[in-house]
Amino acid sequence: MGSALSCLKQSQSPPIPSVVFERYFSFNRNTVTSLPPECLREIFEYLETKGSLYSCLLVNRSWCKVATPILWKSPFKLSNGLSTESTKIIQVYLTCLNRKSKQYLCNNGVILPSNIIEGISSPIFDYPSFLRELKFSDIYNGVSDWFSNVIGNLGDEQQTTFLKILITEQLFKLFMNQCSTFDIISLSDIPYETPTPLLPFLTGSVNCFSRLKSFHCVSKHNNKSEIFRAISQVSEFIETLEVGGVDHDMEVKALGVLIRAQKKLKKFKYTWDYQTKYQVVLSETLCALKSQSKFLTTIQFEYCNFHHCNSMEALADFENLEYIQFIHCIYIGDKMNSFTNAKFPRLKYVGFYTNYIESPRYWVCPDDVAALIENCHNSLEQVLLPRTGNCTISSHKLVKALRLCRNIKDLKIQMGEGDIEEFLEFLKNNERLEKATLICYGDSNIEYFFTKTNQLWPNTLSSLNLKGQWIISPEYLKTLLKECKSSIKQLDLHSSHITDDHVGAVIEYVKEMRSAKKTTLHSCLISGERMSEEGRRKAREFVNLIKIFL
Repeated sequence: MGSALSCLKQSQSPPIPSVVFERYFSFNRNTVTSLPPECLREIFEYLETKGSLYSCLLVNRSWCKVATPILWKSPFKLSNGLSTESTKIIQVYLTCLNRKSKQYLCNNGVILPSNIIEGISSPIFDYPSFLRELKFSDIYNGVSDWFSNVIGNLGDEQQTTFLKILITEQLFKLFMNQCSTFDIISLSDIPYETPTPLLPFLTGSVNCFSRLKSFHCVSKHNNKSEIFRAISQVSEFIETLEVGGVDHDMEVKALGVLIRAQKKLKKFKYTWDYQTKYQVVLSETLCALKSQSKFLTTIQFEYCNFHHCNSMEALADFENLEYIQFIHCIYIGDKMNSFTNAKFPRLKYVGFYTNYIESPRYWVCPDDVAALIENCHNSLEQVLLPRTGNCTISSHKLVKALRLCRNIKDLKIQMGEGDIEEFLEFLKNNERLEKATLICYGDSNIEYFFTKTNQLWPNTLSSLNLKGQWIISPEYLKTLLKECKSSIKQLDLHSSHITDDHVGAVIEYVKEMRSAKKTTLHSCLISGERMSEEGRRKAREFVNLIKIFL
């Protein structure tokens, strides 16, 4: 028995564990069907497709009992966004409501189907007790789908919204009373109309939140301070915290309380909807994060405003930090000097990204970023570097900082013609690069660059992305692909200088490589303003013929 389980667990490493398991099952039916429940549970957790788990329900009673809780611990994840699927899930949950809750909904105008009111179709299992990922958006959107498909349009949008919220609240009560524990709670996307979620006020809530691992609350809701304080009183083992829309002092202080209440917070994300406004970052929040300096491995800031943050010094001593990211953040330029002398011995990823490259609000001081790169050169594996201020000066400093980074696998950086020599030094020292994205913000001939670097790219390189205003002739593009030391599997070319001739060059290269039975591109994305519709049509025909993505 032990050897059979060991074999199955070892088989989960390939891309599709369910296929491996099903193949094993087809040859060992008697052995597998007699496995004890604890072994089956271990195996079923590895099955990634809904179809595979559904098939397990039909094998025998024992398999059904084991597979059902796994299917229903996060049922909306398996609905594939289909309204009919989410409608069925909500329908099942509504049948599990007690008589008092059903009557409450009916008294307030919800028209429940007769089979739910009368309990004609009683569920076989206690489905609500299996839920482990409680997400407001899943429940509310599922209720909306159920309302549309079962109740129909009432004509009064305000009344419809009120009834949807009413049903959602009753389902929240059901889950909190029936579930022994939750792994994930998400209160993101709560509408203004919704009263404060019922988290701290329901029977059993202390127990069901006591082992919470992940909490998300990115919302316009006005009572987040109450939510944060309530969660901090019942949950002290949160490992992943994602928050946003923290507007006023009470919420900032309550968030600090929540952060400090955790025993081992590992991931923190501060984010907001930029279309409304940016999330303001205050030093008070960063100081609260310092209480988790021994445990935090990931910090992400997305659509954040650092204008009122005095310093990021509080983040400089995170000894286990592996991932730090700034996406579309403003006014971080003079705050990055806090990291000039910081040494993060485990840092693997550092990333800055923005689409708004022309606005100085988004610029970062290249000297500070370069210092951070140099300080962490031994551990870095992924680097996404920004455009900062003057293109030429900033790119040169950042490329120069990469020279000692031997372990980078994924690099995205702005470059110019003047950065070739520094980039050559990087290639000479790096033997692990797998993906390179080179961005040019002004017209620049890339042929000289590749003439110098073509034989220095490591054998590990499989993906090359060229974006911006690179200039390269179709003939040289073909030569590049043929003579490059690395075997490039994925090529992305995005430039206003790309024409139909470039597409033709790639097609000729692929044809020649296939004729010679050599490894060729698996995928290729080409885009440019000068490409004609006829050129795109020929490319599509070629794709359909040889089955690569072009």
